[in-house]
Order: sequence, then C-alpha cells, then structure tokens
Amino acid sequence: MPNPAGAHWDDGLTFWDDGSTWDSAGAVGGSILTPASPIPTNTTTAMEYWEITKQRAQQTLPVWTQYTPALKVGGQGTTELSALIAGFEPLVQQRTAAQDDFDAAYRAGQDALLRMKVLGTKVPVLIEGHLDENEGLMDDVGDLYATNTRSESGILKRLRELLPVWQRANAALAAMNPAQPPITRTVGGTAYTVAAAQALLDGYTAVVNTISTKAEALDVKRAALRAHDRSADQLNKRWYKIAKAQSDPGSDLYEALNGITTEPSTPAPDTIEINTVTQGGEGGLEVLVAYVPGGGAHATTKLVKWQVVGVDADFAHSAPLDASGNALGPFVKDQVIKIITEVSNSSGTRTTAPRTITIAEPVG
Repeated sequence: MPNPAGAHWDDGLTFWDDGSTWDSAGAVGGSILTPASPIPTNTTTAMEYWEITKQRAQQTLPVWTQYTPALKVGGQGTTELSALIAGFEPLVQQRTAAQDDFDAAYRAGQDALLRMKVLGTKVPVLIEGHLDENEGLMDDVGDLYATNTRSESGILKRLRELLPVWQRANAALAAMNPAQPPITRTVGGTAYTVAAAQALLDGYTAVVNTISTKAEALDVKRAALRAHDRSADQLNKRWYKIAKAQSDPGSDLYEALNGITTEPSTPAPDTIEINTVTQGGEGGLEVLVAYVPGGGAHATTKLVKWQVVGVDADFAHSAPLDASGNALGPFVKDQVIKIITEVSNSSGTRTTAPRTITIAEPVG
C-alpha cells in the first residue's frame, strides 16, 4: 500500500506498482517545512541499541523486497521483518512508561524516608527544648541517639522508638499550667503531629511494595524490548549472510548490500544503564544518578549527559561517568532535567533512554 506520509525508496511501504508518485515524498499536511538548520538523523547521532537494529532492518527491508522477495529465512520473510520494524516503537513506549512509573515510586520512597529521617532527628531536639527538666523523658531521648539514621533500617528504627517518647512529651506538655500545645514539626510543607508521623511510618510498607512492583514491571518491559531486538537483529544478519553468499561482485544485489550498515570488527560498547535518579546533595538541589552494576564493556569513553528542558537544545552538559554515582547541578526549583549515559569507542557511540526529574522544593 502507498505510504500515507509520502513515498520514499527505503520506507518499506512503497513499491513500484502501488500507485505512489515519487513527488509525494514527505508530503505531510500540504506544505514542506524547512528547518533553520539540518536536523541530525540517526546516521550521524548516538543511538540506543534498539535504534541501531531498527535502522539496519529499515535498510534491509527494501533490498530484500526488491532483490530476493521470495526468500525465506527460517520461515520468515519481508512480512515478518516489516512487523518487527513496526513492533519497536510500542515496546519502547511501554518501557518508557514503566520506567517513569518506577522512577515515581522510587522517589516517593526516598521522599518518605527523608521525611522520617528529619522527624527522627529534629523532634527529639524539640522535646529537649520544651522539656529538658523532665529527667525521665531526657533519658528516653538520650536513648534515641544510639540509633543512627544513615540507613533505611536506622531511619525506621529511630522513628519507631521516637513515637512513644513523642506521645509522652505531648502528655507532659498538656499537663502544664497553662497547658501547652503538642509538638508539631513541619517537613516539606506538611505539619506532622505524632499521629501523622505514625501514619507515615505505617504507610511505608505499601510504598516499598509499590517500588518492588514497579521495578519488576520495568524489568519485564526491558526484557521484552531486548527479546524483540534480538529477533530483528538475528533475522537481519541471517538474511544478509545468505544474500551476500548468493550475490556476485558487480551485481545489483551485491551493490545494494553496500547500503546496509554492518557491525565493525571492534565490538560496540555496552551501555551503562541508569538505576535511579533522585534529588538531594548540596542544598537538596542536585540530581543524584546511580547506575546498574556492570555495563560499559569495550567503552573507551563513558559520560553522563544532561539537559535542562526549555533551556538546552540537547544534552549539552556532560561529566565523566563515575560507576559509584554522579551528583549533577545544583539546579533551580521547577527545572526539568533529562539525563542519559553515553559510551563510545572506535566502532561508535551508544546511549541509554533518557530519565527525567523535576526539581522540587528541598525537604528539610
């Protein structure tokens, strides 16, 4: 069938007898838009692993269709390759949606932990300030400091131990003459009473469960895209091997094969996947990037790159990638930051899918 976006020789949709006219190429909306400067295409910019495979498949399809239309490779032909090409975008969108869901869940968990950490460290000081003459309470507050708050377990334990002390402090304040109001601490714009702090602690289990569920869903979507990529890659390579073997130098097929990108002798660099992107660091306005262990094999250059949406035209900023994590910024509240990793060697450059974070008011 004719390509609805206009005929193009390598679009995999246009054929000599389908009624297309070659002056329809790019005919979208009636007028041709001309950018102020050429927009880079995937032949000149870094790509994700699946974009490399899809590009090769798009280069392969018209050659296969024109010169070996009846050839089947493992029972698969041009129809199957066309379906594989079309199948990339839905899978990429599903992975992106799952990635966004995981990021939101993980950041909600970090937010809850930070709120509990602030309560666990600041409320004891408030109790000391209001009731330092109460020796029994001061002994209990002193015991709280034996639990450090540098880890998830420590944060939860400190708050768990604090809550009954907080309740007794409120009771002591209420017994004064005149009665004093209960202790409240505002964190991230929310005023926490002892009851609200209890609800925050009780709700953390559900937050952790959501993180686990979203992480598993992301793994499933990533695996589905990887499997699809392998299927397309294998079909591309198997057909190319057969076509190369049955074509003679100087033949039309032999020359057409030169237009299909093949892998260089040097292995392509393995990407370094981003694990989490959170806000914190200096003044609470940095972006903290953690990476999935492993990755980066064969890479001679490893970078983390970022873009301030609405300010930068592209990923204009970069820093050497530190496997233990990078702190980027600081940034300004409400800025939207996109982050990728980029690895390269003599065979080319590979990137990861962008991760996005909006800078919020620091909690503290």
